[in-house]
Amino acid sequence: MTTFRVLLLASLMTASSLALGQETMKKGGKKWADLEKILWDADQQWLCSSGAGPYHKDIKDCVEFRSKYWADQFFEVGATGKISTKAEMVASQTAGIPTHVPGVGPYPDNFKLMAVYGNFAMATDHTRFKSVDANGKVTFTSEVTFLRLFVKENGKWRPAAGAAVPIVAPK
Repeated sequence: MTTFRVLLLASLMTASSLALGQETMKKGGKKWADLEKILWDADQQWLCSSGAGPYHKDIKDCVEFRSKYWADQFFEVGATGKISTKAEMVASQTAGIPTHVPGVGPYPDNFKLMAVYGNFAMATDHTRFKSVDANGKVTFTSEVTFLRLFVKENGKWRPAAGAAVPIVAPK
């Protein structure tokens, strides 16, 4: 019985010391809020601060940056349901450089960190898109709820995937 108690005590001490060594992240806590800011920053870099902001880049520089910034297995599900790999997106965006109109692109807001699983995090935002309307003006023409997925590689958070869910006005 004494041997059992010693083993039980040793097991409990080992388990509690392992639990103390785990980095916990409570939703709504300071670590959560700090990570949400880091990921919002990564999101702004991902989008090259569409139109303005600290990470604004011309479209050619933005596409080149994304090709290196996105995780190797990055993919995106567009608002139409089309799934595009990183290579397909880079090729499509590169092909669109000559006809790109400044100001056209995504404008996210209301970024929220939703879940964290070790080196993987999921967030959402509301993104409105500017495009050229029938009168030739750059204006907001559509909006989506965007699911943004991030992975921490070599100590740095990077975009891993995204999925757009169109927001359609009720009929």
